[in-house]
Amino acid sequence: MRAIYGTIFLVFLFLSCTEERYFEDNHDFKDRIWNMEESAEFNFEIDSVELPYQIKLNVRNTMDYPYRNLYMKYRLKDSTYLMEDKLLNLKLFNAKTGKPYGDHQSDIYSHQLILQDSVYFPKKGNYKIELKQYMRENELKGMVSAGIRIEQIKE
Repeated sequence: MRAIYGTIFLVFLFLSCTEERYFEDNHDFKDRIWNMEESAEFNFEIDSVELPYQIKLNVRNTMDYPYRNLYMKYRLKDSTYLMEDKLLNLKLFNAKTGKPYGDHQSDIYSHQLILQDSVYFPKKGNYKIELKQYMRENELKGMVSAGIRIEQIKE
């Protein structure tokens, strides 16, 4: 009997708080090179401020990427206010073994990382996220794409 109640509890817990894709877009880099001046920009509209959102980063790279990590600038702003401005340090390869992290298909490795969890947007309207490589390389090779996924958390 305990097993039945335990199973019902776990199912209820799983279904009571789910994440639903609200927005997702990826910026592909020409010739798999992320130029220093090139920004990946994503414009989206928030129509509900009652529920929290989770913002995730999508990064895809190849083995041609010359470093084990990726420094990236992340900015979130509405029409007038800069809400978030971070320098991110993403680990793409294991420091000791050199093996790549992430899921892979053919020669492309995919990473998805949580940038912000349970974000409440202050008002309805248009928002913009900007991603910029911060590796101080004019041409950062081996970068396939960078993107954003926003999920609405239903409670």
